[in-house]
Amino acid sequence: MKALLGKWKAALQNYWQRQRRLRKSWRQQRYVALDLETSGLEPKSDQVLAMGWVVIEPPVLDYQQAQYFVTQAQPDLKQSPVVHGLVRRDFLDATPPQQALEQLATVLNGAVLVCHHVQFDWQFLQRLAKQHQVKLQPLAKFDTLTFEAARLRQQQHHIARGSLTLVACRQRFGLPMYEAHHAYSDAVACGELFLAQAYQYAGSSEASLQELLAKAK
Repeated sequence: MKALLGKWKAALQNYWQRQRRLRKSWRQQRYVALDLETSGLEPKSDQVLAMGWVVIEPPVLDYQQAQYFVTQAQPDLKQSPVVHGLVRRDFLDATPPQQALEQLATVLNGAVLVCHHVQFDWQFLQRLAKQHQVKLQPLAKFDTLTFEAARLRQQQHHIARGSLTLVACRQRFGLPMYEAHHAYSDAVACGELFLAQAYQYAGSSEASLQELLAKAK
């Protein structure tokens, strides 16, 4: 009973700590923009082939904390090279998934995970982390795709097919072109898009992280 009470108190304390963090200005938070390259679209059967991320401390992308890993020594590529261009020689010096995940867990702890279509990446990450017994604990998740869709709907724009790709979203903000479908460059591209979206929405105001997250639901 005492152990159960202790767990309950710890959970309650974590909840209130999280709520206090969410009420702080979005500019006082730390973010991790991340992208995955996978062998397919199904988390239960497809592999995470590569992951890249960059840390954001508004208004700066901290490239010193950026990472890129190829994570499969024996990849099941299927038709995926058509999309991401990774071929078997790219996996000769693959990093063990657990090692990559442990580094991600460290940088992601207490930060906001930022992805373009965050549920896709998060489902793959959760499954991989469970397989390797690594705990990922972001403060929250922000989806640049969902944010952009909500922004366009608010402006009464018709959302045409293909208009919510990372490339298309960046073009509307006048951001430069990068090589697409590479985990590292896509993570950087996503991070820049996030900053453009956040500053357009909140500017230099003290909008809370909670307010910003509400716009990406």
